Amino acid sequence: MKYWGEYKIRLAKTILGQNEAIQNLSYYRNQLFFYLILYTLAFSPLAILPGIIASYLTGFIYLLILNIITFLVLIFLAFIKPLQIAIRKMIFVSLLFIIAWVLLFNLKLEGPGLMYLFSVTIVTCLIHSAKFAYVLIFINSVLLGLLGLNIELQWFTLSLTENQSTTTWFGIVVNLIFLSIIIVACFEIIFKKLEKIIIQQRQLNEIVNQDNLKMLDTQKVLKEKNEELNQFAHTIAHDLKEPLRSMQAFASLTVSKYKEAIPEKGQEFLGHIQTSSERMALLLDSLLEYAQLGKGKEKSVFSVKELVKELEKDLSQLIKENDARIHYNGLPQITGYEIEFKQLLQNLIANAIKFKRDEEKVEVKIKSKETDDHWEFLVADNGIGIDSKHQKKIFTIFHRLHKNKFPGTGLGLANCKKIVEIHGGNIWVDSIPEKGSTFYFTISKNLEKTTTSE
Repeated sequence: MKYWGEYKIRLAKTILGQNEAIQNLSYYRNQLFFYLILYTLAFSPLAILPGIIASYLTGFIYLLILNIITFLVLIFLAFIKPLQIAIRKMIFVSLLFIIAWVLLFNLKLEGPGLMYLFSVTIVTCLIHSAKFAYVLIFINSVLLGLLGLNIELQWFTLSLTENQSTTTWFGIVVNLIFLSIIIVACFEIIFKKLEKIIIQQRQLNEIVNQDNLKMLDTQKVLKEKNEELNQFAHTIAHDLKEPLRSMQAFASLTVSKYKEAIPEKGQEFLGHIQTSSERMALLLDSLLEYAQLGKGKEKSVFSVKELVKELEKDLSQLIKENDARIHYNGLPQITGYEIEFKQLLQNLIANAIKFKRDEEKVEVKIKSKETDDHWEFLVADNGIGIDSKHQKKIFTIFHRLHKNKFPGTGLGLANCKKIVEIHGGNIWVDSIPEKGSTFYFTISKNLEKTTTSE
């Protein structure tokens, strides 16, 4: 196999030269010619060398010379360079053409000789073009026609035409020529169709490549904009916290020192300032947390079951106050970002407990299933549920459905969406009002291909 590979590479460099792109049908014609020479030369000793010996022993000197010339020409076509592939094809076709006529004249094998002429025409059409094949058909037609007339008129004494019937000769010749024309015409139609498909495929590939380049550029710009947005959110959240602290401090100081001098309405206003500033501080902290998600994340293998056990301890007070039950079993070990994944589960479990129905024991179920390329998890509850018109909006930042009834910043589910996305997955919800909600999310098994580094 080693020598065959070296032989194949050597011939490819000689015959095909540099690797050419697939532009049109000529690429495939050249490839076909290359393989013809490759296999013909490799297996020619099995036919040519015994033929040379047999020709010598039987006295067919012309055939012996022809076999030797054929072998030498194949070596020339395979290894001699520089020589254009079109010239190599012409030499190869001419060699086949000569062999066919030698078979006719010197061996008196009319049937094999005529079939060989027919085969040469087909090979020419395959490796060159229909134009050259038609030229060969024309030359063959003229020569065979002259031989047929010689049978009738006896211009020359030829061993090939002795004792031949003019009717039989022209019957065979006309049928073979007709068959050659039909085959070449059909091949040409097929080749034109193939060439059209190749050109369309190339154009389509160019369009796809351009779209891919545009997509890569867009992704690069999007990544840069996300970086800018995260930096902006970090700066805003950090810089606003200082004046906010001052506002809270001065509001507190004013109430404590001048309480008696401030009217009741003024005290109420100051209370609103304190409450609003506290909420503003909470929003800024949440915004900063959202901007920092995925920064410096570290991938590891961890047990989801153990994470849920830890969350039961962390949320024990909330669980106890709401008489909640968390059911889970068969949770797997996965590869991901443990801190972010724990935050994802914490948000979903806390929401399941928070948005409960009055006088209803909270039941939270956590399950998972494995597919070929990802893990799919679900967190189900028996809470107040979510109307279908809001089920896509709830994952957007600062979107809150129950502003007056339940406290919050509107960033919890937005955080969940971002965490799932850095794990190469998707998140969605299936819910019926007053029946409960089931949050589904997927985690890719191959984070290197589905996520990018921050």
